[in-house]
Amino acid sequence: MSIWSQILFFTIVFLVLFGLQFLVFRTFRNFIKTNFSGSKILKFISIYPFIIFNLPLVYVLLFRRSAGDIPPLLYDLIFLPFYIFQGATIFIGLYLLIGKIIKTPFLLGYWILNKFKAVKQSFKNFFSKPKVKKFDNSRRIFLRTSAGLVSSYAFIGSTFGVLGSNDFDVSKIDIKIDNLPEELKGTTISLFCDVHSGPYMKEDLMKEYVNAINELKSDIICIPGDLTNSVQAEAIPFAKAFRDLKASKGIFASLGNHDYFSNAEYISQVISNETPIQLLRNNSEIIQINGKNLCIMGSEDTRQSNAAPDSVLMGYLDKTVEVARQKLIEKNLNYDEVTKIALFHKPYFLEMMKDKDLQLVLSGHTHGGQVVLANFGNVNISFAGAVSKYISGLYQAGGTKMYISRGIGSVGLPIRMNCPPEITKITLI
Repeated sequence: MSIWSQILFFTIVFLVLFGLQFLVFRTFRNFIKTNFSGSKILKFISIYPFIIFNLPLVYVLLFRRSAGDIPPLLYDLIFLPFYIFQGATIFIGLYLLIGKIIKTPFLLGYWILNKFKAVKQSFKNFFSKPKVKKFDNSRRIFLRTSAGLVSSYAFIGSTFGVLGSNDFDVSKIDIKIDNLPEELKGTTISLFCDVHSGPYMKEDLMKEYVNAINELKSDIICIPGDLTNSVQAEAIPFAKAFRDLKASKGIFASLGNHDYFSNAEYISQVISNETPIQLLRNNSEIIQINGKNLCIMGSEDTRQSNAAPDSVLMGYLDKTVEVARQKLIEKNLNYDEVTKIALFHKPYFLEMMKDKDLQLVLSGHTHGGQVVLANFGNVNISFAGAVSKYISGLYQAGGTKMYISRGIGSVGLPIRMNCPPEITKITLI
């Protein structure tokens, strides 16, 4: 990412963050003024949290250091409350912003109509009626109560989301593959991704994940992308932790968009040289299990994160398929007859992949939504849910099945709500 792209990205992020904070601050400040106009202490309290809980951010900006460099005690006492406060204010700010967006057309119409004296007098007479005043008071009480409940939910949810962001699940799932040879039935795959080695994913935590993954004793381990977060130095703690991964038939990974934020070549070199992980960059590997061939494929990614159609990604996939086809021909094998598993970081393009004769695609990228306000069947209320219908779990298009992992890391803030980190053990049947 160029310096100007970084400046633009962080400018937008900070404007959104501080805009939502300012909206919450003004709303809280006005509430204090309205209900406790004579209390200087309460006025001070309305300002104090917004100053103290932003000091860690000022520290990071001034000293160009990440939270990952902070001593553990200082991190627990200062940075964790900062993350909780930020998560809660973002949620409350969005709630207030949506309310203002809904109210704006009515307020604008009311303002325009008030420019006419006759209409203004009619409004005045109407709102002065006892029944209307009683209704208005009831409405105000309801709004204050709902705002209080939303704020409580935001802070409680943010607290549990931050403190429990590393409490992972181990999911076990059977996936039926069409025309799977008997010799390959029962093959196990440990899937995890979106590690985001960096400020929120330190070496000791990654080692805990390594132990949990090794305990599953799967035949294959697959890691479809986002091994690092944003700088190339994050590859070093990643390599130190994941050098101890073990799988009898191989460990395979592809890169994700975050791995391209800095230096993908350096990251690839460190991981390839210092871990047992085989990076597949528009490449494939043919392995044998019980005498039958299984083709593992991995496509490159780009640093973009959106779900818009991407001819570059599809070009990478076409190249990956062609390389696999040629490797199989060299072994006198038919591409159409060999079971193929593809690592493809972004899950948005399943419909465009169904004609590639891929039996199983393993993806991530979405974090399962990371902060999920609610789940209603297949409806996932989160930022990821607003972008695409492919969020987490198993999907199918034609003869191609795709499993999307929730990943184990976090971005933005180290917070997960209704969406714990996931290690998945897949059994092919």
